[in-house]
Amino acid sequence: MIYIMSDIHGQYPRYKAMLEKIDLKDEDKLYVLGDAIDRGPGSIEILFDIMERKNCELFLGNHEHMMLTYLEGSDRQSWFFGVNGGKVTFERLMALDKESRDRIIDYLLDQTTIKKDLLFPERRIVLSHTSALNDGIDMYTRDFKDHLMYVQDIVWDMSANNIASIKHFPKTEKKAFFISGHVITRRLHDSDEIYFEEYDNNYTWIDIDCGCAMGSEYGNLACLKVSDEGEILEVLYAH
Repeated sequence: MIYIMSDIHGQYPRYKAMLEKIDLKDEDKLYVLGDAIDRGPGSIEILFDIMERKNCELFLGNHEHMMLTYLEGSDRQSWFFGVNGGKVTFERLMALDKESRDRIIDYLLDQTTIKKDLLFPERRIVLSHTSALNDGIDMYTRDFKDHLMYVQDIVWDMSANNIASIKHFPKTEKKAFFISGHVITRRLHDSDEIYFEEYDNNYTWIDIDCGCAMGSEYGNLACLKVSDEGEILEVLYAH
């Protein structure tokens, strides 16, 4: 079974509640589409948990990108900008011993994914934090770790391949799903449930950032349950 979630934003209790719901097995695969960190207080615990799981793949979100570019010195402002909520993560990171801190940084640089295509007999699923890259090529952070600013537009949805461009793709014969986070779904349809939009070209966009960042105020952590054939079976929520 395949599970897909995004934008946990330091909400460790919700993350643990979701893991209990899905009862992740060794043969399952969990994709976390970025923004595991910031705003909530449990970012470090979430990262360590993900790092320990051999069947979990973390994607680079704009918040992980801000963390890395702050630490390397190429962007010393964005991570600490008010609503981005990086200060609490920074303080927790700096409180770790150097070995633990380096483990996290090395993991984010060497083990995270930017974009991935999952191919199935009857459909295609494209995963990213927020991008409509449609070339079929998987992207990994390790290939850009010496020039991280190159992928800034991709993780912030500011590039020419922003998520809104899906509707303009040429029609595809095999049904394709772009699954992403980044944009809180309440901004799209005034609901804390997933947002999906089907287009005439046989593409569908599914946004699974259901506002977990807001903590107890509102929002959900959403998780898609997907079969090994690529069929979306269920949407689970942790409140």
